[in-house]
Order: sequence, then structure tokens, then C-alpha cells
Amino acid sequence: MKKSIWGLLVLSVLLFACESDDDTQAAVVPNAGMITGGPFTFIVDGNPDNVSGIQTDPDATGTNRSFVITDDQGVILGLPPTTADLENVDFDGAGAGVCLIWYLRFEDGLQGAEVGQNANDLQGDFDLSNSITVTRNAAPNAGTLSGGPFDFCVDGTPDMVSGITTDPAATGTNRTFVITDDQGVILGLPPDMAALEGVDFDGAGPGVCLIWYLRFEDDLVGAEPGMNANDLQGTFSLSNSITVTRNQPQAGMISGGPFEFIIDGNPDFVSGITLDGNATGSNSTWVITDDSLNILGLPPTLADVETVDFDGAGVGVCLIWYLRFEDGLQGAAVGENAADLEGCFSLSNSITVSRVSE
Repeated sequence: MKKSIWGLLVLSVLLFACESDDDTQAAVVPNAGMITGGPFTFIVDGNPDNVSGIQTDPDATGTNRSFVITDDQGVILGLPPTTADLENVDFDGAGAGVCLIWYLRFEDGLQGAEVGQNANDLQGDFDLSNSITVTRNAAPNAGTLSGGPFDFCVDGTPDMVSGITTDPAATGTNRTFVITDDQGVILGLPPDMAALEGVDFDGAGPGVCLIWYLRFEDDLVGAEPGMNANDLQGTFSLSNSITVTRNQPQAGMISGGPFEFIIDGNPDFVSGITLDGNATGSNSTWVITDDSLNILGLPPTLADVETVDFDGAGVGVCLIWYLRFEDGLQGAAVGENAADLEGCFSLSNSITVSRVSE
């Protein structure tokens, strides 16, 4: 009898130990813990982009494990089972957007852990870690810049551009306008449209400026006044350029005369008039006025001036001028007054032609 009681006691202890083990196993709760590393930012440019340095929590628990890659809405894009598999994922191939990397610990019977499903809908005994962000930026594309071209007259009056528009499809984390000379030397970097429209191009003197739009990432080097836009380095895109022409016509000095003719019925022509060689301006003409600046004639060349018969004008005083000007000049017509010219122009000094009676 004693032996039977002892056997039953041993059996009871063994059964209790087994039941205790079962209870302990059932009490295990998956815990993915915290994962560290990143965040990561890549440029979608056709070159492979892989993450590295991600660490899982050494205290994480759960029978099964996997990494989970989702989009920013939780849709599952991939389930790399190990860190090595995770580091082989090429995020460049996913195009522009945001991915999230999670660590998953779970027990058998998990449902919903499939590509195309949503991690928010997982069912079963599991735990998801915090997420690490992988931002995939589109390669910078400045697109097409519209507006202009602009022609200004350097005359002491402020000249600002307006009506320029950037491409709504332009991409790139950072942006700025770039103003260069016609050789690409950077003159200014207005950060936005308001700053660009506040630039006074009159102050730059005569010449040609180019306006560009720049989209770029944080690794850009060389975007500084005095540097050349052709030497920019990093991840960037420059748009087309818009030309700003700053005109400053200079008629210079004319020499010769003064002339004095007798009105006697014989033709009287001027000769020996010369230019100083420093004249500038897209267009040119000679202007003959009376002493009140009323325009009497507009001979286009010096040869034409030398064919004018001043005897036919009768007694009085004429003035000969040289005019350099840009398109759009108003008031340069016989019968108008040279004092009322409007536009971008320059009149030289005048040479006097006196016509006296016999």
C-alpha cells in the first residue's frame, strides 16, 4: 500500500510539472522590440539603393520572425526573412515614394502577412516593431522655365522681370533661381520667385544675363556667386535659360565742322565728319534738326549725310547728330522733335551748320 501511494505521488508531481510547462509556453507573448538604423533617403536614378546598418532588438521574442516592407499606407511590398535579405532589396526599383521597414515576431497561425495585403490587418499572435523610413526621391528635374526674353535699357531706372513661371512637374528636394552672365558665371541665387522679381537688372550695367531654375539635393556643390554654373557638382538639374539683355546705347562723340555756308543757289555739302568708334546700339541713324530740335531729316548713313544740300534749306542753323538706339524707339520722324524721343537711345553731341545769306 505504501509503495502504491508513493507511485501516485510521483505521478502527480510529474503531471503538475508538465502542466506548468504548458502554461509557461502559452504565456509567451511575441515582442518585436525596437529596431534601429536609418532613416534612409535615396535618389531614384537607376542606380541600386540598399539599406544597411539596421539592428533588431536583442530582447525580441517570438517563435517566428521576418522583416516587413510596406508603403506609407501599410500595404505590404515585401517580406525579407533575414537582415541579409533586407539588405539585398533595391529600393531604387520602387520608384519615388516612401517605404517603411518593420520587424515582425509572431507565432504560428499568423494571417495577412502577404505581399499586397495591409500590415494593419494582420491577425494572430504577433508584434510589429517601430518602423524605419526609406524616402525615395525622384531625381531632380528642373523642367522648363517659361517667360521673357527681356530687353531693358540701362538708364538708371530699375528694371525687373515678371511673368516667369516654373514647370509644375519639376522635382527635387531643394530649389533656387540662378542668375548668370552669358558665360555661366553665377551673379546671384534668388531663392524664390519674389526674390527673383526683386532683382534690379539695371544695376548690372550693359550686357546679357541668363535666368535658370535649379532643383537639387543636399549634396550640391558650387552654387555660389562667382562660381560657374557649368561646374556644379552633385545631384541637380538646371532648366533652360531665359535671356535678359541689358542695353545701353552710346552714340559717342562725332567730330568735324562746324560748317558755314552762303545761301547762293549753289549746293552746299558737309564732309569730314567722323565717329569716335565707341558707339554702341543695335540701330543707328543720323539726325538733322533745326536749332529748336525739330527733325528735318534722318539720313541713315554718313554717306547719306554728305549728300544733303544745305543750300536748299535757306537761311538758318541746322544741327547734325548721331543716334544709336534699340528697337521700339518712338518719335524719330521728320516733323517730330528730337527732345521728345522715347525709348532706349543715345544722341551724340551736335555739329552746327550755319546757313547765311550773301
